Amino acid sequence: MSTDSNPFFILGCVRSGTTLLRDLLQQHENLCCPQETHFFRWADPFGTNKYASNYRGKALFKEHREADGIDNFSFFYTLNHGANRKYLMDHYMHLFLEANNKAGKRWFDKSPQNVYGLMLLSGMYPQAKFIHVHRHPYNVIASLKIGKVLKQQQLTGAINFWVESLTILSEYKKGFPHRILELSYGNLTKDTLNTINEILLFLNEKSIKAGSIKIKVHGEKNQYLDVLTNEEMAIIDDYCGDLMDQYGYSGQR
Repeated sequence: MSTDSNPFFILGCVRSGTTLLRDLLQQHENLCCPQETHFFRWADPFGTNKYASNYRGKALFKEHREADGIDNFSFFYTLNHGANRKYLMDHYMHLFLEANNKAGKRWFDKSPQNVYGLMLLSGMYPQAKFIHVHRHPYNVIASLKIGKVLKQQQLTGAINFWVESLTILSEYKKGFPHRILELSYGNLTKDTLNTINEILLFLNEKSIKAGSIKIKVHGEKNQYLDVLTNEEMAIIDDYCGDLMDQYGYSGQR
């Protein structure tokens, strides 16, 4: 069993492997995660109509609640009567664990775009840890330009999904290095078992053995080769250069 009951949070740029990481970690006997919450993503203060409007009538979040086993009445009662985002997150997780017969398990959240509320999230959960999974910007940006999972993005918008997320997380690590573990999508897919056990050690969880992972993991397909032009890659290099150097992605074409 875990020696740490505090929640943890998977953050990063969208299309970087956060869903794969969630699905892998959920195979651990003590860990459980719902669909994406986005509770710390929004800039509007909790308790305002603007904050609540993000969840009213949005088909995606309704689908998430249904998948998590949480009815609309319970969710909106909490949203309308809670004191702050932490109360909403804690109560949502309680409902989720109860609905899925997971009471007593350690919950975690995988909402990559909660990165925009990282400092608030960090302050409200002062004992929580964070896992940042990052991926080569060419493949992230190519995926965003294709638009199969998220709405199709123009080049500048796709670039800034990557730049903004990695800037926030790299700056956070400077101040709180003990609270964040960073890993690459490449390592996650090439050396899955060892990477997962590195994460579990960071989280004070029991390691897993070979054969425990039931999800088929494949390496990077480098779809950017069929999506991005040489001119676009040059623009990405220019916009993302410093961060690409920092995370070891420079010169990889």
